[in-house]
Amino acid sequence: MKLIKVETHGFKSFADPVTLRFDGGVVGVVGPNGSGKSNINDAIKWVLGEQSSKELRGDNMQDVIFSGSKIVPAMNKASVKLTFEDPQEGVVTIERVIQRGKGLNQYFMNNKPALHSQIKALAMQSGIGKSSLAIISQGTVSEIAQSSDEQRRGIFEEAAGVSKYKIRKEEAIKKLEKSEGSLRNINTSINELERQLEPLRKQAEKAIKYRDKSRELKEIEIGYLAHEIERLSALSEELNANLEGVQETKESYENDIEEITKKIDRKKIESNELNNEINKLAGVEMALNQTINNLERSFDLENQRLQMIARGELNVDPEQRKKAIFNQIEQLTHQINYYKDIKNDLESKLEESKTFISQKNALLNERRAKFESLNKRKISYETQLRLLKEKQSKRTNLFKGTRTILENKSNFRGFKGIVADLIEVESKYSVAIETILSNALQHIVVDNSDTAVKAINFLKANNGGRATFIPLTSIKEKGIRDDYLLVLRSQPGFVGIASDLVKTKPEFAKLAQFLLGNVIVVDKVDLADKISVLLERKYMVVSMEGDIVRPGGVMVGGVQQESEELLGLDRKIQEMENELPGINSQMSAIQAEIENLATERNQKEHYFREYSSKISANNVLLENANAALEEAKVQASSLGESVQNVGKEAKVNDALEDLNKAKRNLSVTQFDLSAKRNTKATLDDEINALDRSRNDLYKNLKALNNSYRSKIEEANRASSTLTVHKERLSEFYKLTLEFARENFPLQISVEAAGEIIADIRSEIAELGNVNLESIEQLEEVESRYNKLTSDRDELVEAKNAVIEAIAELDKIIITRLTNVVHDINLEFNNVFSSMFGGGSAKVEFVDPKNVLESGISIFAQPPGKSIKNLKLFSGGEKSLIAISLLFAILKARPLPLCILDEVEAALDESNVVRFAEYLQQLKHQTQFIVITHRHGTMTRVDHLFGATMQKRGVTSFFTVKIEDAKKLIDEAPEA
Repeated sequence: MKLIKVETHGFKSFADPVTLRFDGGVVGVVGPNGSGKSNINDAIKWVLGEQSSKELRGDNMQDVIFSGSKIVPAMNKASVKLTFEDPQEGVVTIERVIQRGKGLNQYFMNNKPALHSQIKALAMQSGIGKSSLAIISQGTVSEIAQSSDEQRRGIFEEAAGVSKYKIRKEEAIKKLEKSEGSLRNINTSINELERQLEPLRKQAEKAIKYRDKSRELKEIEIGYLAHEIERLSALSEELNANLEGVQETKESYENDIEEITKKIDRKKIESNELNNEINKLAGVEMALNQTINNLERSFDLENQRLQMIARGELNVDPEQRKKAIFNQIEQLTHQINYYKDIKNDLESKLEESKTFISQKNALLNERRAKFESLNKRKISYETQLRLLKEKQSKRTNLFKGTRTILENKSNFRGFKGIVADLIEVESKYSVAIETILSNALQHIVVDNSDTAVKAINFLKANNGGRATFIPLTSIKEKGIRDDYLLVLRSQPGFVGIASDLVKTKPEFAKLAQFLLGNVIVVDKVDLADKISVLLERKYMVVSMEGDIVRPGGVMVGGVQQESEELLGLDRKIQEMENELPGINSQMSAIQAEIENLATERNQKEHYFREYSSKISANNVLLENANAALEEAKVQASSLGESVQNVGKEAKVNDALEDLNKAKRNLSVTQFDLSAKRNTKATLDDEINALDRSRNDLYKNLKALNNSYRSKIEEANRASSTLTVHKERLSEFYKLTLEFARENFPLQISVEAAGEIIADIRSEIAELGNVNLESIEQLEEVESRYNKLTSDRDELVEAKNAVIEAIAELDKIIITRLTNVVHDINLEFNNVFSSMFGGGSAKVEFVDPKNVLESGISIFAQPPGKSIKNLKLFSGGEKSLIAISLLFAILKARPLPLCILDEVEAALDESNVVRFAEYLQQLKHQTQFIVITHRHGTMTRVDHLFGATMQKRGVTSFFTVKIEDAKKLIDEAPEA
């Protein structure tokens, strides 16, 4: 390409628009120092993409914009435009524009916006790039002359055109380094995955076994569950029906026992009354027999006496008889008093026995009533306990997620329990505490967050619902400020802080403080609101009735609908289970007491009957003694009469009449006694029969109670097992009973299925903790591993390809560099000879075996001198040798354009002439723009432009005649 025009405005000292046209040949640019002539060189470098402000002799890129002078203001924009003529492309323009403040560089190609890379590529392709030999300054000559062999190598690389190959090589090396870095990273990842694979394979193997066993278990367990649910349902219905029947029978037995006991009590009273009458009659009978015996003796004696008197055989002394009668009266009086004392003593003991028996009967009735009350209470407790345990086993009010974790709690080593099971509360506080905790009662307490995460993943994997977890290591205790506590304790109706109203094990004290430590409990809702105001609405306040005043003042209250209990369910069950043994113990004690009371009462009844009999007999003796006393008194009063006047026969007749009367009375008494004894015997037989019946009923009731308890336990077990089976079928397997029955028929016996299920569960349990996610994790890791190994293989291939490309580029660079050194050597010797008027020169690799890195030495032999290295020559000789080398390079590798910026400044005048004349030889293949102030050069260029500053600080150009050039150079810059 041929440069035909340079246009610039605002660039450095070009405040006014400048246009330089080039017609070919050697063009010279001259001007005094400081006139800005070299700025045309900077302008061309800048538009070709120079990015370094130092290369442009500035501190930053905005320094290229005209900064102003005393007479011309600073400009805000700089632009440079080059116009080329290309045989193939025609006219090509390149332009670069920069604006002050914005720091924005704009590039244009053929007046269309372009990228810096496009400009740079075009420049390199045409050989006029900023780093090529197209722009040679005095510094370039100095670099060739002064630089080391290794530094000098760059000139030859430019000439060889290997820059693009070196750039490609650098890019390839970077790509290789990137590939190696990627390979290291991939290998690190692969190694890490390989460390994970083996444990994951083991886990996955266990998980697959667990999954297969679970499927095997499912296939047989669903049918087993369906069969057992139907069987247990029928059994539960049958047991419940039996329980109802047993309950009815129990009630019938209890009613019969109560009725029989009443009959026995009535008949015993009747029997006791008959016994009293029999005892009285027995006494009367005894007395009558004694009276008859006495009357018979008296009758016999009186009859004999009468007979003796009648025969005159008995002589009676009245005084003697009187004395005898008075002795008899005295004896009878003593006897009567004795009988009276006995009677009083016996009657006292009889009354005491009667009172004792009455008291014992009352105690027996009271103890029996207490026994029956306890028995009914026991039956009620057993029924309630069965219902509570059934409720506990079902846990129907638990959330699905909570139930799922409870059913699988063995899978989580850090599982502690749900809040409801870890907190104990007295019944009087239960309403308040349940209100405070609400759904938190179902929150699951675990040891740490890792267990919580594991449980949550388990719920997700098994579609087990949602649950809230409380990791003990994560929670913090809550409390109430001390000054507020002082206020609270002074308030009437303040019950306490909720955390102080519950009991927990020591390890869960932190849990209670976390849940309840900042909640206040009071007795009434009005006080709750008052205390909330006192504490600035900062804390929750709850009444004993469950009314709430929340922080901020929101109030919740009213009548709460009944709901299934959760908090205290275990406590109630425990209380009942603890109370039942006490009831049984009380019943046993009362039963023993009843037996002891009955024994004591029966013994006292025996004594009562004995006392009654003795009283009756004593009464007869007392009556006989009284009768004898009266008779003796009558006899004593009649002692004054004559014995002869006494009607002896009448007396005998009276005795006979008394005897007959006594016998008649005895006969009646004996009849009544026999009848009452028969009646009593019958009554006693009835009592014994009733007592036996009652004992039989007691035995039957006891057996029935045992049977009832056994059936309740069996019903509880059946109900609990049924609930577990139903929940497993519906919650775990997500199946209805109908679907399971139709699609999973049991093909083997229930017993065999149960054994198989137990074996499979045992095998599953032996697997221990199973990571079900390991199967997917293994697939994911293996997929990543395979992907990474594939990527690694691709990277290795790419790396090898890059290595091959680098090797190929090295070959190209070596070839081109070797060729260019060879070609330059051919031209260098000729140019050197022309420039020095003879002699020879050459360039050669310092290390021919390592062309890629070897420096390049320059050797020269001026006429009449020995050959030596460039560095051994004088300054002027070095410059001329360097220029000769540059000319040799341009001959060996011609460029379309070459800008020479005062490169001949260090030469003497004769060598300047040689320099300028040699340019004329090269101008046919290269367009030269020579910035110079040497006369020898000015006089030998084809066209000459002069640079001047007619305005201070502003450069302008004009065409100069050769004869005026020296004058222009000698002029000083305008002030």
